[in-house]
Amino acid sequence: MLFASVLFAFVGQALCGGPEVCTSKGVANCVDYQVTKDCCAAVSQSARFDEVFSQCVPWAVNGINTGGMVECCESRGCGSAAEQLGADHNVCPH
Repeated sequence: MLFASVLFAFVGQALCGGPEVCTSKGVANCVDYQVTKDCCAAVSQSARFDEVFSQCVPWAVNGINTGGMVECCESRGCGSAAEQLGADHNVCPH
């Protein structure tokens, strides 16, 4: 399962750009896992939340609705960022 997740993520990134995350405004330099997961589902346009990397990853050519992802993250008090697949980031403590 892990192999398939990584394989699909790399294919998606190669076709249409990289993953997106919601960053916490309260804690410096961390990704808000739950907000990223919720926003990824809310703007799902050929994207999925990757549990391994805690990123919203594109499936195919349509990619992620970046504007929708930014708006969703901001509506929940977070920032947003584009990352490379598997980028080294901290997940915010809860």
